[in-house]
Amino acid sequence: MVLPMIGVKPREHLGPIRRFLVTHVTRRMIRVQLFVCGFLWIRYEGKRQSHRETPVNVMAPHCTPFDGFFTGGIVYGSPMICSGVMDSIFTRPIMMLTEAIPIAREAKARVKIGEEVLKFLKSPGKQTHLMAFPEGTCSSGRSMICFRRGAFAPGVAVQPIVLDYMKRPVLAAWTFDALNLLLAAAMHLSRFYTPLTIRFLDPYHPSEAEKADPTLYANNVQAVMARSLNMPHTQHSLDDGKLVYAALRLGMPSDVGSIETGVTKSALGLNTDELTEQLVRYSKFNSARNGDLTLQEMTSYLAWPIANHMERMFGLYDTGHHQKLTFRDFLFGLVDLSLAVPESSRLQSDALKLLQADGGVIDAAGVKALLSEAMSNVSDEEAEVLLSRWSSLCKLDAGSPFTADAFTTLLSGSPEYTALIHWTLRGLDSYPVNEEITADDEPDKRVHTAKE
Repeated sequence: MVLPMIGVKPREHLGPIRRFLVTHVTRRMIRVQLFVCGFLWIRYEGKRQSHRETPVNVMAPHCTPFDGFFTGGIVYGSPMICSGVMDSIFTRPIMMLTEAIPIAREAKARVKIGEEVLKFLKSPGKQTHLMAFPEGTCSSGRSMICFRRGAFAPGVAVQPIVLDYMKRPVLAAWTFDALNLLLAAAMHLSRFYTPLTIRFLDPYHPSEAEKADPTLYANNVQAVMARSLNMPHTQHSLDDGKLVYAALRLGMPSDVGSIETGVTKSALGLNTDELTEQLVRYSKFNSARNGDLTLQEMTSYLAWPIANHMERMFGLYDTGHHQKLTFRDFLFGLVDLSLAVPESSRLQSDALKLLQADGGVIDAAGVKALLSEAMSNVSDEEAEVLLSRWSSLCKLDAGSPFTADAFTTLLSGSPEYTALIHWTLRGLDSYPVNEEITADDEPDKRVHTAKE
């Protein structure tokens, strides 16, 4: 395996001698390794098309650490792999022999995946298929998870290839935060024989609509492949696994984080880290940690004493009138709230005129003056509780004064308080578009805590 790669550079096409060694020697060595690992007999169904007719091959489901061997040693092609795989001294040689394309998982890098694929397909000297596991991660093999769009972005024909384990449980399923690579391999080796059928499906030629929309193309191919295995398919992805795990760590049911993250991210313009941040916020609102946020819990967390304001806010979140909010409701409610009441420097200025006492420090008397704009019988205790909550949210030390800067920080991280203060000063039926917008006003944000 080492001999053919001497002098080979990453992404360099193999010459005729090296290609002969890979095709006729290395592949047979890999097949022997798979035999030792329990793949005694591998069945093949269908016919594989040439790389000229179907430049891209997509394989699924992806559930074992051995899938890369199927790509390089059995179904020869140039795989799209996580860039970290090239850093390992154990996997780097075979990945270079297969002319692998390393892909970074970072959100910014994913935008260029389509360009990388197109560059590979048009490169001179290419004599292999581009191989992709469009799920982008390993799963349990019980359902075909969301296909990523990178391999479908060029809009060329693909040939789907399904890995059929004959409905036997995959002991070596290498899923998120479940088994490490060595343990997954060890569990697989404990089984004497693992049945496998590699099935080549008919080439899939995209329609004009699919060429224009790689997501549609990916979803349709996913449905075809799942149907061939009589397997369910879903839009859940690795990001859902991360959110589910985050929900469990927060002491919440696992289904709280199961929100079809790919669809949600596309609709809201948020990345996985931002969704996780919002999940943490949601857990603080939902004191029962049961995934059903109520009006009473929201009122208690915000410590806002004006009942009709809280009812109005909860109504913006609870569009289905269920009297409780799931995490998904919470996310989309934040968007509606942020669009209805965007941040305004003028609003902050008007609020600070009522809040600030001598020396620019905000005290309970100032909070009471602000609340009195919309409620006549505000008690000193209600004002003190609200000020204490503000200090807690800004993570101020006990006894530290609450200043104008802290108030500005509070509003920038909490669209809820921005809305409540807006309704206090302008009334429930007023809208920011009726105000004079100054040059200092910040542009509308979908979710104030989201990073640009």
